Amino acid sequence: MSELALIERIGARARRRPGTELGIGDDAALLSVGGTAVVTQDLLVEGVHFRRATTSTRDLGHKALAVNLSDLAAMGAEPVAALVGLCLPPGGVSEAEVDELYAGMEALAERHGVTVAGGDVTAGPALVLAIAAVGRPSAGVAPVLRAGGRSGDVLCVTGALGASAAGLLLLERPELAGAVPGPVADRLRAAHLRPEPRVEAGRALARAGARAMLDISDGVALDGARLARASGARAVLELARLPLAEGVAEVASAAGRDALRLAAAGGEDYELLAAIAPAAVEPARRGAPCPLTPVGRLEQGPPGLVALDAAGAAVELEAGGWEHDV
Repeated sequence: MSELALIERIGARARRRPGTELGIGDDAALLSVGGTAVVTQDLLVEGVHFRRATTSTRDLGHKALAVNLSDLAAMGAEPVAALVGLCLPPGGVSEAEVDELYAGMEALAERHGVTVAGGDVTAGPALVLAIAAVGRPSAGVAPVLRAGGRSGDVLCVTGALGASAAGLLLLERPELAGAVPGPVADRLRAAHLRPEPRVEAGRALARAGARAMLDISDGVALDGARLARASGARAVLELARLPLAEGVAEVASAAGRDALRLAAAGGEDYELLAAIAPAAVEPARRGAPCPLTPVGRLEQGPPGLVALDAAGAAVELEAGGWEHDV
């Protein structure tokens, strides 16, 4: 397929939605964001972030957009548009697979009012997606940064943790599937392959006055340490308070892993971690569109994170998350 034919094929499948004046077809997209634009970009590289053997192209399209929308959610922003850089290995992706890739993106984009507004395509040694997502702050609400946390703030997480890590275990070790009922196993695998960005929760937390926030892409322990360092504080993570997704404990046990440690360090949950003033926690919980669970606090001390067990003793966590050597 020629580059022009591929661009035309993609353009025919990407609907233009409010907030976008001009989408695919020119040198650049024209976006009506009105004031501050919130922009992020993430890469997914075959053999690094995903394996074709366990990831369908539709799932890959969904996830590539989802991880970017999750970054916008962590700022409390409303997503508007996405630009997609696509690198295809010669002869490695069929036209039908390209259709599926963009079908996965478009289904998620439609749910969040996002336009896939352009990008670039090229050939290369591996399948790569580089998506830049653009959003705007909610009216009257400033974007929430990592650096706004203060000593005394409560650390809260949306939803439940560990599902993606447990799903990855099931994908890599299919023999573990017997540890949970089939529908539970399906949900855990889906949590890894098709994460749902907490866009509405992020906006609600921003309106509720969250002082600092980020998405949990590399595990609540590693990402909590990042928030703490940015805020110049020490994060205290209480492992016993982590909300585990259904089936995580059983899959972890079958794999010989500790469920709480897996949830703390496993990564790719794409929930939100927020630092909230104590008086604002209950109003934030009432206003959030999903469960919001206090899991620790910020305090004065060397910037970083300490994890505590149920008895209050500090514990070492196995290396988790992912930081690239570049």
